[in-house]
Amino acid sequence: MRTPIAGSRALLLPIALCLSIVSPVTADPSRVLRLTFVGDIMVHPVLFAMADYGAIYKGVADVLDGSDLTFANLEFPVDSTRPVSGYPLFNANRDYVRAALEARIDVFSAANNHAFDGGEEGVLQTVRALTSLADGSPRLFFSGIRGNPRRPFTPETIVVHGVRIGFIAVTQFLNQGDGGRYVHVVDYDDEAAAGEFAEFVKDASPFYDFFVVSYHGDREYVQEPDAAKRAFFRRLVENGATIVFGHHPHVLQDYELVSVRGSTRLIMYSMGNFVSGMAWRDWPPDPDGLGALVSDSIMLRVDVSVNARGASVTRAEPIPVANFRGADGLVVLKLDDLAKGMNGVPAAWTSYFLARRSRITKFLGPKAEDVQTAVRPE
Repeated sequence: MRTPIAGSRALLLPIALCLSIVSPVTADPSRVLRLTFVGDIMVHPVLFAMADYGAIYKGVADVLDGSDLTFANLEFPVDSTRPVSGYPLFNANRDYVRAALEARIDVFSAANNHAFDGGEEGVLQTVRALTSLADGSPRLFFSGIRGNPRRPFTPETIVVHGVRIGFIAVTQFLNQGDGGRYVHVVDYDDEAAAGEFAEFVKDASPFYDFFVVSYHGDREYVQEPDAAKRAFFRRLVENGATIVFGHHPHVLQDYELVSVRGSTRLIMYSMGNFVSGMAWRDWPPDPDGLGALVSDSIMLRVDVSVNARGASVTRAEPIPVANFRGADGLVVLKLDDLAKGMNGVPAAWTSYFLARRSRITKFLGPKAEDVQTAVRPE
């Protein structure tokens, strides 16, 4: 059963800027929230041609419904005044987003390199669409874009079980020019911008029980995080972020638990694709090729314990998933189920999914003792 959620977009603080591998940490008898993080939700012809967008998520409904909040990146504008479109200028309609919302995906990063694909009007329509969907639901929250360039980018405030969560989304760059007027742009390679944003997190995070930063950046199709991004993400957790949620490379990168002043924090360098038709023409993909890497990933189920001393991540459980093109269209299914031939998967496919499950398990490695000391601990 989902918990009641409340939220606010009001300015509430001084603003400095105008495989089932389980990773247990010692639990604390306090309020515990269960969060789930997934990667990019994309829109391609094979997806927007589906008769029922809700079918995309049915195979992972138990994971989504068992979470207090689920976070995802929306890799497209939502402008119902224009036709839906795929690469290179993405656009989706409200029904596509509504299906994700009805599947219990609640918190969306709207800051990414495609956020300005529809120009200024595309951003304004996206703000209207997401705000309208949020008005009809107590659960939808988003960050990373704004309709008024004179208003500062502020954290989204989400309250669950009395726990106050701050959420802010930024992107490293945009494919189309904007200059950061409508989309929150912070390039970690720009020392001044990165430092200013890190100070923003330091100033903002004390106003919340815990703070989540969503970051869209790095090189595409590379499973090793850029060294500068790795250092920047470490700096964010040192400055008060409990969780840094990374995406953009379209492939899975590793995640790690980091100890900062007695608090265990979580860094996800890239969650890869969650919903994508990038490889739908090459089906089935080579299990060792790029088509496989962009077609499967993990859902990361995370427990956060909150008490008077602060917040700490107590569990991070990766659930391997893959996109599969079946009778309903392109859907997300658990790799364990696919490898067993469930959900109507042909026997000829099981060897492919067994290979993919093995590769993801090997890539992530054992996580039981992956609690690391930050670069500058107290």
